[in-house]
Amino acid sequence: MRLNDLLRQATLRLTMLSGHDQGERVIRQFFTTDLLDPSRYLSGGEVVLTGLMWRRAPADSEVFATAVARAGVSAVGAGAAAFGGVPVDVVEACARHGVPVFEVPVEVSFTAISDAIGAALRVEKATGLAAIVNRHRGLIAALTEDAHLADLLPSAAAEIPCWVLSPTGQLVAGTAPIADELRTRLARTFLTAPQLPHVVGVARNRRYSLFAAGAHPGRRLGAWLFVCAGDATTWNADRREAVDGLLTLLSLERAHLDRQLHVERRVAALLLQPLVSGAVPTEIAARFEACHLDPDATFVVLTAGTSDGAPDELALTVVEEVVRPLAPSAAIAAVGGEVHAVIPVDPHRAGEGETTAVGPAAGDAASAGAGPVDVVERIRLATRALTPGLAGERFAVGLSAPAHRVAALGRAVEEAHHAYRYAVTGQDQVAVVSSAELSSHALLLASVPVEARRAFHSRLLQPLAEYDRAHDARLVHTLDMFLRCDGSWTRTAMALHVHVNTLRYRIQRVEQLTGRKLHRFDDRVDLYLALELQRH
Repeated sequence: MRLNDLLRQATLRLTMLSGHDQGERVIRQFFTTDLLDPSRYLSGGEVVLTGLMWRRAPADSEVFATAVARAGVSAVGAGAAAFGGVPVDVVEACARHGVPVFEVPVEVSFTAISDAIGAALRVEKATGLAAIVNRHRGLIAALTEDAHLADLLPSAAAEIPCWVLSPTGQLVAGTAPIADELRTRLARTFLTAPQLPHVVGVARNRRYSLFAAGAHPGRRLGAWLFVCAGDATTWNADRREAVDGLLTLLSLERAHLDRQLHVERRVAALLLQPLVSGAVPTEIAARFEACHLDPDATFVVLTAGTSDGAPDELALTVVEEVVRPLAPSAAIAAVGGEVHAVIPVDPHRAGEGETTAVGPAAGDAASAGAGPVDVVERIRLATRALTPGLAGERFAVGLSAPAHRVAALGRAVEEAHHAYRYAVTGQDQVAVVSSAELSSHALLLASVPVEARRAFHSRLLQPLAEYDRAHDARLVHTLDMFLRCDGSWTRTAMALHVHVNTLRYRIQRVEQLTGRKLHRFDDRVDLYLALELQRH
């Protein structure tokens, strides 16, 4: 359905106020709201119907227009009841952001508009699906018989050069080869584009149009990126219809895959729950086999989640996107407030695989069995590649050392948990920490409860921080440098570019404020650990 189709319905008496030249915008759904910023509930292509209850001041119009434009809506339908018409500031703000606005008269309800849109979309869907079935009946039959998408896409899109990519840039299927660098660029653009479809220009006037297949509302992680060669804004009706048909098929296939993953997670939870709780049942080997895992193999355990420790679909989706290309048989599930995975690895491979890019090498590793080092590095690269799709949320991952056989998995679960807790304490939006990277004191700190760490840090360093704020004395920095220079007065003074006597005065002040003596080893250790807690 196009915006013009809605405006032409005489019974609705809608009046276009801005964006008169944008009537060909596609309407994919509708959404009614009186929120000032409804963007979290929008996925693009909506007609947003609003009674303007959010407008308390003219400045609110800019906030609303920015939010709906960022979400990629097709148009805004503003009710005239609240203000006797649509305020000029609302129209102008939306016009500045390229969002068409039409006025809904007082006597027309939002229900009438949503009913009209819903009816048109149902007709389009029925007509479109019928056309797709007639055109691709053999392809649909093949998909239902578990044929591989990579084998079927070239025949389905014989005249349309196109590719299906994961959000990390992994090639799922395609009609022709595609360069690694281009895949990485397209995936990054897919996660950051303000709205979809989105056209990307590359060298020599080449254009690629990006679409989402199987996207959840407002979130592109967990969807496939469908890339078509050419500029979608210049396509004729036949090309648009053909691409829409392929998108429908891809969405059906993605939905089928998601249902499979949901079942696999339920089975994986039966394996992971006892491992996480430490109560390993006698039939644990049978549970490994139910997950298609060899209980005598070598594994790396992963623990992941958001910074507040509350797993949700986002956390599960990220782990699935990162781990599945490396180990399709990995057991992944949310258990005990975190997301866990048991990943089979090849202990005889030690980092010889490709780790400089997230690309075909990961798929090769999955078939051959990635080594432990490869798994850590590729998880780190893939997780960072997904950062733009996290919508500002922090995400942390902890990985264990390799565990040989089931008997060693208890230790591996603890290692992954401690590494995860250490990763959560960092400041980066995305942190991936392997237990092998933790020094002895870092591992110890990660196992200490957050409240105890904060209390220890505050008791030792807060007096110094308060003194620095009052006098700009830089005592915390001086203490840090003094310990880094192994207590050498000369080296520390040179590093700080101060006289030795100035340094001695500062250290004396540190000792007075903390009650610690820096010539004593145990006091130095306490202050060093407090500084480490500050860095994490």
